[in-house]
Amino acid sequence: MMNRYLEQLIEDMDITIAGQIAIRSHLDILGESEVCETEEEIPHAEKTAPLSSIIGFDKCYFPPEDKLTDDQVVVVYTHLLCVLDNYNFFLDFPDNVDVRTKYIMLLDVLDEETTYSNAKVTIIEFCDYDHETCPFGAELCQCKMYEEMS
Repeated sequence: MMNRYLEQLIEDMDITIAGQIAIRSHLDILGESEVCETEEEIPHAEKTAPLSSIIGFDKCYFPPEDKLTDDQVVVVYTHLLCVLDNYNFFLDFPDNVDVRTKYIMLLDVLDEETTYSNAKVTIIEFCDYDHETCPFGAELCQCKMYEEMS
């Protein structure tokens, strides 16, 4: 049963990805001048909404990680990552975080208000760079490194 559901979910994400690619290539074709005119009408063209409503996939569409095999987590996460990428979102995870953890953390932020724009990349961070409260734990935390750099 889960496999059919996952196939449908993946198919829906593929349709969304194709739609976004079409929109973005249309924006590229418009060229700089028309894009600039539009930006003057709408200041900064940035909007804020829950991440799930921006990409059109509610958190409840995604099976809880404990119901998925490792392979299923990889497939669903990879497709969701591609959807986000096509909406100009970049997920900022430390190196070596496993896919299951990324999937869990990504589902946790789907309901959060996020600023987005077709014109520039929005970075989604999962850590507030406080070494003490880093959600990735001591082994994967890169907070210390950033602290030392600043």
